[in-house]
Order: sequence, then structure tokens, then C-alpha cells
Amino acid sequence: MAEVLVRAQGRCKLMSGGYEAFNGHCTFKHKKAGNTDAYVVKLDDGTDFNFSGPGVQALSVQTYAGVRNVKHKAQADHEVFSWNDGEARRLSVRLDQVQNPDVRFDDPPQKADAGSLLGAAVGALIGGLISGKPVTTTEPDREGAPVSDLQSLVGARGGQAEGTLTSKGYTYRGGTKLADSSFTYWEQPYTNNCVTIRTTDGRYQSITYTKRSDCN
Repeated sequence: MAEVLVRAQGRCKLMSGGYEAFNGHCTFKHKKAGNTDAYVVKLDDGTDFNFSGPGVQALSVQTYAGVRNVKHKAQADHEVFSWNDGEARRLSVRLDQVQNPDVRFDDPPQKADAGSLLGAAVGALIGGLISGKPVTTTEPDREGAPVSDLQSLVGARGGQAEGTLTSKGYTYRGGTKLADSSFTYWEQPYTNNCVTIRTTDGRYQSITYTKRSDCN
């Protein structure tokens, strides 16, 4: 069964044969099943695109003309997927947390309010998932603060979820046991912040930042 890693709102523009076929609101989903990644883009006109493959540089898409190879290119503030199924197709995806369904691709991004700050941090991480480039986030690393991009793992079985941690770039730095819980320490990619995971009865109970010395 595919695991959904991230979801986001976005703005998309689809060019078909040199003409603008769509320009507006869309949603983005990153799923993983085994060694296959899938990037699912749903346009508000009902069109779906499922780009899948072992990596972002080896993607394909199912079209009416059959399976076609997809080229991916990371721009400064958006991603571009292009392929040819008899006509040249170019799908540009700009990820953010805009909720307005009437937005257009070229509109300025909506400023995040307090309620959407978590979503904005996730949106920034998605860009790194697509492009493979290092991503920085303004999320604080206060001791005890939850790690936003790992909260979907709370409640998961420890042994099964470790693969997701390593696929996200986290590095195991040791662990300890206290009473009926165990605590493992992981170094966060790009920031080198230290994260602790409390496991009880074989399931993750919390994933929070801890002092950096715990990862040394």
C-alpha cells in the first residue's frame, strides 16, 4: 500500500501544444510504495497527472497515447514536468498554502497567518522532495517543540517507520531507555538539529526537537 508522505495546495499552469490549457488552483501529493515515488497533481478542472518512477529524474506518466517519459526541471520558485504524447505538454507547479480556488499561476503567494505556518513549512519541504535540493525552514528547534514534517509518523510502528526517516535524510545518532519507553536520537538533514523519538509499546509516541548534544 502506498504511503502518503506530503500533501499541499498549489497553483498550476498546463501548456499543451503551445497553448494554455489550464491556469489555476491545484493540489499536490507525494506518495511512496516500495522503491517507487509518485507525484500526483490534480487540477481543478478534474485532470489528474500521476508522475511515477524510482527517482525524480526517471519519471513516467500514463497518457491516452501510452506511457511517456517525463522530464523534470526545478526552477527558482516552481517545478516543471514536460512530456510529449503527440503534443508537447508542460505542467508548471508552484506549491504554497493558497486556499483560494480562483488563484492563477502568476498570482503572488498568499501571506501565511498563524494558523497556516505549519502548512507553509511543509510546503517548503515539498520543494526539496521534488527537486532534491537542500531546503531550509524557519521552524524553531526549541527543545520539546514538535517536528512538523514527522508528525505523520506519530503512532506508527518503530521498525516500519525508520525507513521513512532515512528516506527523508535523517541520520540515526543513538538511543537510550527510560522506564517503559525508549528514546532514539536523529540528526535532521540540512539543519543538523537533533530530534528525539519516544517509543512505547513499539509505537512512536512523540517526535520533538531536543538539545543538539544528544546527537553527539
